[in-house]
Amino acid sequence: MKLRDLGTLALALATLTACGGSKGDDTPEPKTPPPPFELDRTWIYLGPSDVPHLLTVTDSAMVYTAVAGDWSSSWNLDAYDNGLHHFQVAFGAGTGTYLPVGQSMSGGYDLYGTVLTVQLAQGLTAYPPVQAAGTCTSATDGTPVPDCRLYIRQN
Repeated sequence: MKLRDLGTLALALATLTACGGSKGDDTPEPKTPPPPFELDRTWIYLGPSDVPHLLTVTDSAMVYTAVAGDWSSSWNLDAYDNGLHHFQVAFGAGTGTYLPVGQSMSGGYDLYGTVLTVQLAQGLTAYPPVQAAGTCTSATDGTPVPDCRLYIRQN
């Protein structure tokens, strides 16, 4: 092989490498983005015991805002699973005496039409089960379920 042929071969290999080469390499396939969080919208708090507020959910955050405007808190949505009906949030920022409180929480939820039942738990060790969809009272004795909240879809 002539020196000129080696130069042409080297140029061809460099061009193929710059163009990405063949798909036979170990290049990972692009990741498919997760589906949007099914709770992505604004929710009006119905009860049972906190002050009136709105919950605005996106694929990256949950923001609680008091209707009276005297408090708000923003939480980073770290993980969610529409199929398993759970999510994880970490506290971002707050003003006033904001609800809920804590540094990180996990939540289970039930979505029935326009009614959302959310069961929260401090920390990220386990997802709390929703005890009764559409209510925050125990089915056995009617007592309030701790850290349960009811919402209705605003939009």
